[in-house]
Amino acid sequence: MRISLFFLFITFYSSAQNIESVKIASKLFNYEVFWGNDLSDKHFFSKSNTLYKVSKSDTLNYANNNFGKISSVETFNMLQTLIFYKENNAFVLLDAQLNEIKTAIFSEINCEFLKPASQNELWFYDSLSQQIGLYNLNSKIFKFLSNPIKNIKCSQSDYNYLYWIDNENNTFSISKFGKIKSLGKIMPFEKVFFLSQTDFFYLFEDKIYYYTFENQLSTRININEKLIENFCYTDGFFSIFTNYQLSTYQIKK
Repeated sequence: MRISLFFLFITFYSSAQNIESVKIASKLFNYEVFWGNDLSDKHFFSKSNTLYKVSKSDTLNYANNNFGKISSVETFNMLQTLIFYKENNAFVLLDAQLNEIKTAIFSEINCEFLKPASQNELWFYDSLSQQIGLYNLNSKIFKFLSNPIKNIKCSQSDYNYLYWIDNENNTFSISKFGKIKSLGKIMPFEKVFFLSQTDFFYLFEDKIYYYTFENQLSTRININEKLIENFCYTDGFFSIFTNYQLSTYQIKK
């Protein structure tokens, strides 16, 4: 996917200012928050602090009001969904049927955010020490990887890297070995979706752009939606959530 996406965008750089897309679906969903899709195209929403996993054939749900309000939901792993409850320093790990695999309340750290990593680990940021680290789900050991880091505005992870943007729009990544890389300073944004250490999508004023650090070039995705609340990207498809409606766009090749 990454290779084909690279050549796709190179083609569009040479031929047009915008990256063309086509709207292939649109459906109303009576939920408050859209958290994203997994690789099997299941949609994750929440309403009244209950998580919903929606497919074409059925809808699953999970609620845990003992931990407070849902702060984030990580969906890219089809087999495991991670729910973080910042209010109570807690998380829940769910299987594909939204059954609980693990639950925990942290006492050793004050967790600002929690993201999935590989090999039964989770990325965390401890606001007490201001350090990034990895938490092992099996051994329950915290491994701190960074020196103190301040002013993290938003973050995202994949299996091998954690990405973050500070309050001045400086962007960084950290590997599981603790190597920090400065990726560059980016333009104003409302939401970001990292593809790798070299490129990402971002939302600003109801427009979605593709950006590369190497070329420092923003290319608009030809998506015309208003009041965009959230979006995600999976293998050539965008899911755009606007006022209880989820629209799907496919990049035109």
